[in-house]
Amino acid sequence: MTSRLPLAAILTLTLTLAGPALARATDRPALTTTARALIAMPHERFVALAKAGAAPFDWSTDGCTATPVVWARTFAKPCRQHDFGYRNLGYGLRLSPTEATRRWVDQRFHEEMRSVCDASVRIIRRLTCRARARLMWAAVRVANRAWH
Repeated sequence: MTSRLPLAAILTLTLTLAGPALARATDRPALTTTARALIAMPHERFVALAKAGAAPFDWSTDGCTATPVVWARTFAKPCRQHDFGYRNLGYGLRLSPTEATRRWVDQRFHEEMRSVCDASVRIIRRLTCRARARLMWAAVRVANRAWH
């Protein structure tokens, strides 16, 4: 667990101090690496770093679009991280608008939703939550066929 803390510290410094410098077109590989690292981290850490909202990234979110309110509340943080992936790697900055990247962002979304479910002590609640996570993941895969 301690191995992730340095990454969070490095990302915080990068986003805080070098954010404007990263906006240059020549820094697209650095932007892509930073965006991928943000999506790869646990959603709790992502949300903490997202509060800084450093440029040039698009940190906006519409939450869990078109999902029942209870599910949207349950998965709000993974949804925010997923929106970041779509807005920066796909639409928007288009840092890596490939199907392989979209599949990876969607898979990370599913993993983070499952981690929310796994926090539940009660087995029935956990299994119900996992089923909802799987449905949301499937809906994302079908509704967002491409980043074009």
